[in-house]
Amino acid sequence: MNQDQRPSLREELLEVVTALWFAIDHRNGAGASGFFLPHAELRFAVRAFYGTAEIDAVYAERAARGPRVSRHVVTNLHVTAAAGDRASAVSTVILFAEDGKPPRPTVNPAMVGDVTDDFERHGDRWLISSRRIDQLFIAPTTVLAVPTR
Repeated sequence: MNQDQRPSLREELLEVVTALWFAIDHRNGAGASGFFLPHAELRFAVRAFYGTAEIDAVYAERAARGPRVSRHVVTNLHVTAAAGDRASAVSTVILFAEDGKPPRPTVNPAMVGDVTDDFERHGDRWLISSRRIDQLFIAPTTVLAVPTR
């Protein structure tokens, strides 16, 4: 693949973030730690977790709530900094439906979260060194169309 065919940095980072949410949302967190560096920090509001074991445990907690039947959309990813093998980006994730309940064609989102990630390139992979998730729960009267793909 020549330089012109390489995906843009934004596309690469969007792919990482989307794949991570897929692992969280559809595999009960299994393998989520593979997207993080061993010393990574994960913050939800005021709670912070360090290291892949803790990060994996946090995401795996979803398994205790039953089967996941949902759909997520990662959108509005903006690269906020990039230099050498380091980059930062902010994105929005929208989770539709509740645990065990399939999303309807039009449904209220269960959660909208703004996610800030710091990345480091290791070989041909971008791994997350820090992630902050600000959960913004939206009003029940808000209706968004769920993409069909």
